[in-house]
Amino acid sequence: MKYLYWILFCFVVSSGYCQNRYAISGRVVGEDGNLISIGDVLLYDVNQDKLIKYTQLLDGSFLVEDLPESDYHLKVSVLGYQNFEKKILLDQSRKLQITLKESTTELEEVEVVAAKNPITNKDGNLKIDVKNPVFSAIPDPLDVLSKLPNVQVSANRESISVIGKGNPLIYLGGQRISFEEFTALPVDNIDSIELINNPSAKYEAEGRAVLLVTRKKEVEEGVKVNTSETASFRRNFNNYLTSNGSYSNGKWVVQGNFAYNDLGQWESHTFAFDIPGENIFSDYLVLIPLNKRKEINSGLGFFYPLEKDDYISFSTTFKRQTNKAPIETETFIESEDGEDNIISDSKNDNTKDYFTGNFNYNKRVAKNFDLFTGFQYSSFKQTLDTEISNNFNEGGFNLNETREQEYKINSSAFRVDLEHNISDKLKWELGTNLNETRADAFTEIREIEDGAITIFDFDYKEQLHSVYSTLSGSIKNWVDYNLGLRVEYNKVKGQLEDDVSPLVERENTNLFPKGGLKIKLDSTKTVSVNFARSISRPNFSGTSTIRTFINPFLEGVNDVNLLPTLTNELSTNFQWKNKSIYVTYYQNRNPTYFTIQYNEAFERAILSTINLDKESGFYVGLTLPFSHKKWTSTNTISLNYNKITDDTAAIGNTSPYMYAYSSQQFKIGKDTAIAFGGWLLTRRQEGIFERNSMLVLDTTITKTLFKKLHCAIRLNDITRAMNFEERYAINGVEAEGVYFVDAKEVAFSVKYVFGNSKGLKFKNKDIDENLQRIK
Repeated sequence: MKYLYWILFCFVVSSGYCQNRYAISGRVVGEDGNLISIGDVLLYDVNQDKLIKYTQLLDGSFLVEDLPESDYHLKVSVLGYQNFEKKILLDQSRKLQITLKESTTELEEVEVVAAKNPITNKDGNLKIDVKNPVFSAIPDPLDVLSKLPNVQVSANRESISVIGKGNPLIYLGGQRISFEEFTALPVDNIDSIELINNPSAKYEAEGRAVLLVTRKKEVEEGVKVNTSETASFRRNFNNYLTSNGSYSNGKWVVQGNFAYNDLGQWESHTFAFDIPGENIFSDYLVLIPLNKRKEINSGLGFFYPLEKDDYISFSTTFKRQTNKAPIETETFIESEDGEDNIISDSKNDNTKDYFTGNFNYNKRVAKNFDLFTGFQYSSFKQTLDTEISNNFNEGGFNLNETREQEYKINSSAFRVDLEHNISDKLKWELGTNLNETRADAFTEIREIEDGAITIFDFDYKEQLHSVYSTLSGSIKNWVDYNLGLRVEYNKVKGQLEDDVSPLVERENTNLFPKGGLKIKLDSTKTVSVNFARSISRPNFSGTSTIRTFINPFLEGVNDVNLLPTLTNELSTNFQWKNKSIYVTYYQNRNPTYFTIQYNEAFERAILSTINLDKESGFYVGLTLPFSHKKWTSTNTISLNYNKITDDTAAIGNTSPYMYAYSSQQFKIGKDTAIAFGGWLLTRRQEGIFERNSMLVLDTTITKTLFKKLHCAIRLNDITRAMNFEERYAINGVEAEGVYFVDAKEVAFSVKYVFGNSKGLKFKNKDIDENLQRIK
């Protein structure tokens, strides 16, 4: 550890890039004094030759930020009103009060302007505007995320992945958050979600891509409350009720949100697997017909500005989830001892509690030095009580086993970031993050027939200390570059209470260099090249002793000895206006995948995540956004090649597969929009794994009534195609199965906005970079 900061000190930094940045915000009303519900805000250069930035006017407010000092021409366009235009000398942030006059002569021009693509593409990074009515009508942030090109939600909805990138990090306001915290976010508080394919060294080294979630920064002065209700019809009925509010006296801001979700989840999967070395064959089907899941999501935030961009703030998030899930399993087992047909019925009472709270302090300590520091504490607790009954060969159900399990984790983090603007074209960033995590997993298994009791009491401790330095700059205004180095020290120890020696004990220091070069060929064309080394660590819950009963022969378990996955990646991107072509090559060491294995000591099969030897591949892609009058379109297509190998596996064929995404949106009238699209994955052969093709389609209709009542109808997975099939042969087990996803949905949403107010910014960051692993 003593060498950690010495390495950083020796990291030479000599250049970077920065200018003073400002913002233009506004409050827009009609002649009657009522807020304008929706419109378009365009910022041009002073001669109106080039569009600098675009944003939406929503509920009477807009914000255009990150602008250098210059002269601009501002234009506000709203259907049914005369355009507002104003020249602005921007030498400080400006707040405008705008009153629009009604007009019936400029409707055609305004309608053309209003067709703005909600998905933008810059340097190969895709960004979705969540304020767009098609996306803001979705109650679940995970479903919003699934609308982003290249993003895939897992079959059990407990993880996300990016095509060609694996599991991304999730950042909120520039700092990492957990999957649990993301799912607790109210959609109404999200401004945008951006997929960053080549994150800098400032971002935590874990992961090859970042999903950057940006909150709405314009919190209203006065009181404002939004309430929404969504009725969702899948195989079972689901109801989402959400309320968000804010209060500001013009100086400080308080925000709060509360959501109650009453869900009826359906889950199922089936697998057949053969163990030739043991002469065992098994085929099973798992069904959860109705998981009664109730969620309470709440949050509270406070923001107090000091001077200019200086502020203090705190934010808290709480989520409680309860599940009452009867699991029905039909199993066939054939071995040397004969055949068995087993029906299993397990009753599961599951509770999850998640809490996180943070404190931020941001201060400009000198003219060109900005300091950010903060502290965060997070906790997660899960209890799972199970009663297991089995019916062997139609002999009747008998209670065979009960289980009581509890998993607790506590994490604390401290962060310091320093940003130094050396000159107009030089910027240097330096930071450190200290994280301490403790977890405890307790399992008690009681056999009813003989009264035998098995207890696992597992303690886990982890330290993760990191420092980073980045520099970025430009050369003669046509070459931009960035260099970064992140150094991470990691110490892990996990031990059963009654054992003398630990089950897992590791200590290491890793270096994660990153670099990028961007060359501007002309005003519309750029070429960029990036290199990065990254790491993906197991979730904390995946390194515990918690067990899940599937059937008498198969058990879901965790592997406390899972190793992190290390990745080296080289990519390039050619950008022409808003279109791009990209190529990426990568190599992964110790990739992790779910597989079925056979445990000879216990004479049963286990389903768990394991490390494989290596994974490598490349992908070539094309992104083509398009806008014309009332029609906007986003299209992405990529050719992917991914090969996974392991000494214990049968390596099959490896062939390229295609991924395609398309989203079409039409503005068919005042405050009315219709969108449809979907995504395609062709059949995938990836060395060890063979997976099926899928074509998933959806559509949405939105309508705003009386300026404050927003309504939407959504149809998802129209053809019920989202079923994940896979086949593999690893470590003496040949398996083939399907995970069925309950994604076909008809949903009706309404949202009403109360209150009139004007804008004030709210700022807050998460501190703990390990939050993604707490679940």
